[in-house]
Amino acid sequence: MRLKRVLLNRHSLVYKLFFSFLGILLLFSVFNGVSVYFFNKSMQNEIIQYNRLMLKNTAERYETHFERIKTMLFDLYSNETVVAFNRQLLTKAEPDIDYWKASEVLKTVRAQAYNPMFYLNNLLVYYDSHSLIVEKEGSVSAPMLFERFYRSADYPLVYWKEQFARSGNYVLHPQSSFNVTTLNSSVDVGLIPFSFRMPGSNYQIVALLDARALQEAFYGPGDSREFMILREDGSLLYRSSSAFGAGDIPSFGPEGAGYAKAGDTYFFAEKDPFTRLTYVTALPYANITAKVRNASLTLLLIFAAALLLGIAASLFFSRRIHRPVKQMLSSIVSRDPVRPKSAIREFDLIHQNLHELMQEKEAVQKELLGKKSLLTSFGYINKLKAITSNINDWQDIAEMDDPFRLVLAQLHFKEGTVPESHSRPDRIAYYIREYINVVMTEHLPHSHTFQIDTNQILTLVKGGDEPEKLGEALEKLKPILDRDKDYFLVTLAVGSVHQGSGQFNAAYRQAQEMAQQARPLDECQIIRSHRVSPPYAPTAAQEQELFRHIQAGNLAHCVSLTERIVEQMVKKDAGLAQYRQIAESILLRAARAVEPYGRAAAAGASGNIRRPLPGNIAGNGEGSGGAGPAVSEAATTCGGDPGTPCEAACACGGACGPQEALSFQERHRRRLRTCYTPDQFRRFYAQLFKEAAGIIAAGKEERDSVIDFVMNELENKFADDISLDLLADRLNLSVAYLSVYIKEKTGANFSEQLNAIRIRRAKELLGGTGLSVQEISVRIGYRNVTSFNRMFKKMTGLPPGEYRKSQVIGGEFGGL
Repeated sequence: MRLKRVLLNRHSLVYKLFFSFLGILLLFSVFNGVSVYFFNKSMQNEIIQYNRLMLKNTAERYETHFERIKTMLFDLYSNETVVAFNRQLLTKAEPDIDYWKASEVLKTVRAQAYNPMFYLNNLLVYYDSHSLIVEKEGSVSAPMLFERFYRSADYPLVYWKEQFARSGNYVLHPQSSFNVTTLNSSVDVGLIPFSFRMPGSNYQIVALLDARALQEAFYGPGDSREFMILREDGSLLYRSSSAFGAGDIPSFGPEGAGYAKAGDTYFFAEKDPFTRLTYVTALPYANITAKVRNASLTLLLIFAAALLLGIAASLFFSRRIHRPVKQMLSSIVSRDPVRPKSAIREFDLIHQNLHELMQEKEAVQKELLGKKSLLTSFGYINKLKAITSNINDWQDIAEMDDPFRLVLAQLHFKEGTVPESHSRPDRIAYYIREYINVVMTEHLPHSHTFQIDTNQILTLVKGGDEPEKLGEALEKLKPILDRDKDYFLVTLAVGSVHQGSGQFNAAYRQAQEMAQQARPLDECQIIRSHRVSPPYAPTAAQEQELFRHIQAGNLAHCVSLTERIVEQMVKKDAGLAQYRQIAESILLRAARAVEPYGRAAAAGASGNIRRPLPGNIAGNGEGSGGAGPAVSEAATTCGGDPGTPCEAACACGGACGPQEALSFQERHRRRLRTCYTPDQFRRFYAQLFKEAAGIIAAGKEERDSVIDFVMNELENKFADDISLDLLADRLNLSVAYLSVYIKEKTGANFSEQLNAIRIRRAKELLGGTGLSVQEISVRIGYRNVTSFNRMFKKMTGLPPGEYRKSQVIGGEFGGL
């Protein structure tokens, strides 16, 4: 009764608390009811999406397995024992055939047939000329196998004989029931035949896939949904039961993927674009509605239990809070400081008259917590990007929720151009940062400028509605920065607007990527938007032609060819990064060409080559294809304009301090870092070929003709089916002698040399073209992409896909 009276008193504390709790519960109930309503609306779509996702995963597993079976069939087809036994059957008379050779074939077949990863019931090698089949249990005649041991109405003996006249290589046959008879049993098994045969061949390989084992492994054991696989012509390749046929499946559109409802059944489909197989599951509509209904009932029961528990908890906590308050009020009225019986600490603090002290403590605690949060944010960002700055500069950024954009100034210092009387690059970068900060704050007072690295300066501009002021600031910076373009260049990348400090890392990465889009210009550049440079790479014919002329010392032809490459890049509006990448590739080719002339290359590095060049190298205008003047100019200016700093003399091999000890490749790579325009790249190529021609001419007398022939063949025919036997035959040498000779003279055997050239070319294609890994594998001479992936990872430490990512994201030219 007392509780009833208290609850009915509208002015009591317990009344206010209790009905406040009830109000919260009411809001919670409304929210929960709306959630259940929308849950019912969306759960059906979620179930549909879940089934589509499950089907997609199943399709991927099947496709991966079919590819695995293809590889196994091809390897078995090409196996030496299988081929050798087939050769006996075709070339020898019946009495002369050594049937004991079939036991070696049997071992090979058993090794694959009993591999649990293939889910095979049997594996057959069918030789047509003698109607002989080698399977996992032994050898048997074809009529006996297909009429007694593996009987099927769909696949009799005549069907498999007809397969020898087909034109295709791989054929995935529809599932059929086979009566498999052994010595102890006879059972019906659903099998999917998968055969392989080269046109005109005397034998074929047939893998009998266990259809039920495949479904349990890739689709899931005990799944009640119907599962089917359709071929491209719409016929059934496999179905888990006879409940549905091909005619029951509705149309899924031109792409063959999605879902559709036919009658009381939902059909889900996933079509593989390569094999053109369509994977279908059928789910009764009643199953979906039952799941939605059960989930709704479960949510309602949980909601009812939570509501009752909430009302009870509201009453309990209302009384618990009300009791000590009532005691304190009684103490105030009676002026008797009785300690309230409560576990709530705040009531004890009120009783002890320490309210002001508590407020001060909470204020100090909040301030400390705020600083801790700031320190954490600052420490994380510093760890992420070695940003050296004062923590106070980051306080606004760490707590910023406003939109912002980043402006990244990428500095490119021209090597060897800053006189000793000037400051070091780090000091120059400091002055540039201070100047950028002054200009930016003049136009955008709320901007912040930081030095990220020696060659990177970052400006954070708050707000996204002042592009005019930002443009004015950048246009004011450009002419000032261009005054010192003889010593350094600056690329200003203006990122897009981002929201809040949580997007800082994404904004920084975007600005970095935009800075990589600089064009080949000898001036400060302002990049305001993403520009996709068209992919460009020299053709294989151009590369082979260039390498041949480098090896032959044909300077004029090399210069003419690179002139055409530069002109093509100018027409395609290629970026500076692409110029550098192509130049690196050509430099690598030139280094490879001069590598066999080790002593001559060393002499060239110290400027000791003095012998005159032959007529086809000097570039005097006769037979040079019009490249003579350009070559002559390169010879006199040493790859640079008259009056340029010491860098040009160093590039020509003159004495220039520490560069005397540099290798041919490193010396020219340093020159390459100073190239920013197409003309500078042209002069770079002219000087590169001039020095390479001199080194080759100086070392021609010491060349080994055998090694020269072998390396020339490898460099120009690495993509063909080249072999040590072929080269030995052309040189009139034995294979064993040539193999030992190559190892002795070069330090690596024939296969190592061939793989090194192929992988080097693969790296160039991965970094400079959009070709797929499969296409690159075929182009460089690997017929099996698996072998290419294994060799590439062995020699580089990364798979081809990861290597391409490293070139796109970080790039070997990330500092351009």
